[in-house]
Amino acid sequence: MVFPMAVLLLCTTALAGCANNDKKITWAQDKDTVIRSVHDIKVNQQKSEAELLQKVVDADAQIKLLEEENNKQQRQIDSLIAQLKAMQTVKRKGTVRKKTVAAAPSRKTTHRTTEVDAPIAAPVAAVKPQVDPAIEADAEKNAYTAAYLALKSGRFDEASTAFNAQLDKYPDGEHADQAWYWLGETRYAQHDYQSALLAFKYVADHYSNSVKHAASLLKLAQISEAQKNASAATLYYNRLIREHADSTPAEQARERLAEMNAKPVAKDQAVGDQPAENPQ
Repeated sequence: MVFPMAVLLLCTTALAGCANNDKKITWAQDKDTVIRSVHDIKVNQQKSEAELLQKVVDADAQIKLLEEENNKQQRQIDSLIAQLKAMQTVKRKGTVRKKTVAAAPSRKTTHRTTEVDAPIAAPVAAVKPQVDPAIEADAEKNAYTAAYLALKSGRFDEASTAFNAQLDKYPDGEHADQAWYWLGETRYAQHDYQSALLAFKYVADHYSNSVKHAASLLKLAQISEAQKNASAATLYYNRLIREHADSTPAEQARERLAEMNAKPVAKDQAVGDQPAENPQ
């Protein structure tokens, strides 16, 4: 009985040894796979952490942008509120000023022996809106051009109205001198010689540097001569020659003076032949 038991123990020990050898063989085979798996897990974890960190950074940057935009909008709101308050203050002051001016005439000074009206506050001048000079110049030029084209088209009434409107709106404009001259031509075409005379005289007396100054003097002389006012015509012709000696109108003036001097001058002139004002 002893021998079989010994054999049994020996077999059991051998089987156990074989099992241990199998386990060693299996771990040796799976070791690299396990290590790679652990490495992959670490890499994926690091990648996830990096992505999460980037999202946090992006979110922080977005928050800063939103804060800056909010601050900008708040500053705009504060500026608008300040402007509104300033406008309300000006409006209140204007209302108080109007009430003061309205009440001023009824106040009397009573501390003097003779009762005297208190000084009345001067009315507040209206503030004219600022106009771009370039836009103003273009508007005047357009008005002048429209009036001139009406004259050249024979629409004398329209031209006269347009030139007058231009001179009313732009009395010191760049084209004012020429508007006055062509207004004179328009009146002349309408046979309103006295109005034409006044328009040409305005150019002669107020626009000595105008390109139409010599032509205006010539027209004044011709109208005066047509009205049988030889003395006034002579004065205008001589003034034209003196102030514009080398001009074409001056040459015409010399020729006309020679013709006038070649024939006798009538001693009796019609009443009212003298010009409205003495030529300069």
